[in-house]
Amino acid sequence: MFYKSSNNFEYNDCIARGACSVSPAVSSIHEVMLILLRQVAYYLLKLKNYGITKEEIVRELIYQVAFIDAAKDFSEVQILTIFSKHYRNLIELRKEYLQTCKSHEDQCHDIRHLLKFSSKTSLSYIMKKGDKEFINKYKKLSSSQKTGAEILSAIMKSVCVNLIRLYEFECSCEFASDNVLEALNIFNSTKIYTDTITKYTEILSKIDIELLKMLKQAQENTFGAIAEVSVSTSTIPNKAILVSGSNLKDLKNVLEYVKNTEIDVYTNGNLLIAHAYPHLKSYKNLKGHFGSGTFSTILDFATFPGAILLTKNEAQNIEYLYRGRLFTTDDIAPKGVVKIVDNNFSPLVDSALQAKGFAKGQNRESITIGIDMQELEKFINKINSADYEKLLIIGNSNLSLNINDYLKKLFSIIPDNWYAISFSYNPELDNVFSINLCNDYAQIYGVLQKLFEKIPYDSNKLVFFFTKCDINSFSGIINLKNEGVKNIFLSDCPPMLINPSVLSAFNKEYKIKQISTPDSDLKILD
Repeated sequence: MFYKSSNNFEYNDCIARGACSVSPAVSSIHEVMLILLRQVAYYLLKLKNYGITKEEIVRELIYQVAFIDAAKDFSEVQILTIFSKHYRNLIELRKEYLQTCKSHEDQCHDIRHLLKFSSKTSLSYIMKKGDKEFINKYKKLSSSQKTGAEILSAIMKSVCVNLIRLYEFECSCEFASDNVLEALNIFNSTKIYTDTITKYTEILSKIDIELLKMLKQAQENTFGAIAEVSVSTSTIPNKAILVSGSNLKDLKNVLEYVKNTEIDVYTNGNLLIAHAYPHLKSYKNLKGHFGSGTFSTILDFATFPGAILLTKNEAQNIEYLYRGRLFTTDDIAPKGVVKIVDNNFSPLVDSALQAKGFAKGQNRESITIGIDMQELEKFINKINSADYEKLLIIGNSNLSLNINDYLKKLFSIIPDNWYAISFSYNPELDNVFSINLCNDYAQIYGVLQKLFEKIPYDSNKLVFFFTKCDINSFSGIINLKNEGVKNIFLSDCPPMLINPSVLSAFNKEYKIKQISTPDSDLKILD
């Protein structure tokens, strides 16, 4: 039996929907959008050489790269509107660049095959063009370049997601956005070099971790340093609002809006971490967390008897969800979702009041989240003073039954002189320090920083298990390998995240071990 993080979730939207990969239509839209964005990047960089910056357009590009997968939730009209916006940017930037370089009497370097749209351009035309461009691109690239391009694309998305989150805290991070533009621009060249792809993969991987450090600091400056707390998963009879996603600022705005009402607020998904921040925990309306797992929106939303807010900048699987009481703070609302404008949450509140709410409520076990930093330091000191053989770092989990079974078996067979820090499964053993940071990578890397102050990266005793493969995994793995970490295990990745053949090539390139069975994996370490 193989233990795969993308298979056999207890409550899995992927399985519930019967589709676990990106559709050809969405792939075609992606392909044309990336061509459009890389051409926009070209002229942004050309103008910057003349000291002309376009911060708003840069942010629009960063947002589009980060959430390019959201196309599946938009109507045809919305998709065409998005294309039109970026195409207008392209035409205006090109015009300004040509005027500027001519005014300086410089030689102008224009893109030879500029993407062209008109008011009559249809979605079917875009998809046909995407199919054609996809074939042309893969004829031009070698096998290693195809793999490199896919990995670079995944890391670029991760950087852009973290940039968007930092924008919420008024951090511009120009060094990061500039390198995203440079990485996009390499695909405008008629000849693409493997070394150039590798160069920007390494640069953006490092930047991604720096952004997480900045994000941790920004979150704690705004909401206070996280602590270890117990979070209720019970419900009480009352009208209620569910806030889903990971945007702490949106949650704070909702809590502020309803603080003088009797409406209860519950978090969902990655917002579980919000309860560990003292500023957010202080709101009396915040009652607890509702949900069966990080990626179970279909079940959670269908059973929640109130209004639901999808927080800003969150790629949600909502294509098949129950409509009518879903709201979002995003600039573009997906089909069937009501847009909240200027943080006026009155439509959300009205919907909550009209819904039936919780009639009886249910008592459930609480969840311990956050971290006691003093206890962590004690555990690290305990490891350093012990004659230990291995230190296992167990990453996040998608709540996969198979991964939980894997970890249960793993911890049952590790020797007593092995230690572990686990960010997911808690075996309740003296030699294991368990921390639930709710998939908050900024906080997780904060813990790892503490660890590496006393334990070197290149120690033969150090073993990493990436039990959850997502968009953040690749930059994390590349950075750890570059720092000298020798043993890294990675679970299987969902095909909708990355092509299995690309994943296989990535594992081979960086000498990553595939998670299989506990017995087999431990034998590799002997």
